[in-house]
Amino acid sequence: MNRAREAAAHRGEMANPYLSTERLPESLVVRIHGPWLFEHVSELEEASRMVREAADRHVEFRCDDLEEIDIAGAWVLYDRAQQLRETGLTSEFKGFDAAHFKFLQHIIDAAAIREHAHDLDARRPAHPIRAALVGIGRIVTRGVEDTGQVTRWLGEGLRLPTRMMLRETITQLYQAGVQAIPVVMMISFLIGIVLAYQGASQLQRLGAQVFVVDMVSIAVVREMGALLAAIMVAGRSGSAFAASLGTMKLNEEVDAMQVMGLNPTRMLVLPRIFALVIALPALTLFANAAGLAGGALITIGALDVSTLQFVERVSASTDMNDFLAGLIKTPVFAFLIAAVGTLRGMQVRRSAEELGLKTTEAVVLSIVLIICADAFFTTVYTRIGF
Repeated sequence: MNRAREAAAHRGEMANPYLSTERLPESLVVRIHGPWLFEHVSELEEASRMVREAADRHVEFRCDDLEEIDIAGAWVLYDRAQQLRETGLTSEFKGFDAAHFKFLQHIIDAAAIREHAHDLDARRPAHPIRAALVGIGRIVTRGVEDTGQVTRWLGEGLRLPTRMMLRETITQLYQAGVQAIPVVMMISFLIGIVLAYQGASQLQRLGAQVFVVDMVSIAVVREMGALLAAIMVAGRSGSAFAASLGTMKLNEEVDAMQVMGLNPTRMLVLPRIFALVIALPALTLFANAAGLAGGALITIGALDVSTLQFVERVSASTDMNDFLAGLIKTPVFAFLIAAVGTLRGMQVRRSAEELGLKTTEAVVLSIVLIICADAFFTTVYTRIGF
């Protein structure tokens, strides 16, 4: 390694602890040496960036003096070669030991598989029926894969919990639960006002405006409180989960965790799922209270219903079954939101544009699943008389 650096310095070429260059008439020779390992990734990125700036023709990477390399170092080397290719230059690798080349070959094979799959999709005719069937098949396949992935994650987390996982769960519980209380209560309060106004406009014609209280209390406690809290959390926390994990994927922080021997699923995904399953039932209680407060504001202030009458009608029209009917749904809603948000975040691969699409997809799919689940619960409750 020292001889290569001294020779490069004697020829006036660029040299540093990880590579040296030699400019030949037909190519730029880059001699790789030293340890190309994860702990030196920032230095390797900087050194390889200088190669890109110096290259103006064919680049030949010679790896005879390479001491050590891991998957992170191989990725830096491959990524730099791909960037040269995108600018119209050619490159090749020479002198790899078999033990070192296996890391680079793994990345090359993975990239080739992705490109081949993309080429096959591009060559296939886009017949409408075939395209529809393929789309349905992809949705079903993704649903099965997502379900299996989340199930495996939950099994790992419950089997091997860690202190770091508990600390991250508490952090996510504060961000997704405590910080969401004001907005959830505000929306529920306003919806309570809307329900009271709309109900009063119809029931006053029959002289039954006192039953506005019954309508508001039943609607809020059984349906609207849980549904509004879940939709607000889907828009707020579901998008945050997808965006934060997607950004970590783009910045290769998740890959770095894997190289260091950490489990990204246990450290990043499961704490968010557990935190939301705990937070959403509590948020539903706040939403119920705010919705009833909004209804009380209108019925007491505008419909000549006294506070005592309001309390009596609420206690007479709703019981513990109504309260439980709304609360039982919330862990399911929370699981759907967290699972979809984290899954879409971990599926980000290529660009910031994909990050935005996955975040949007997470929010839309979460809300659709919440409404479908709510319809399912309502049907079941009706069938069993709950």
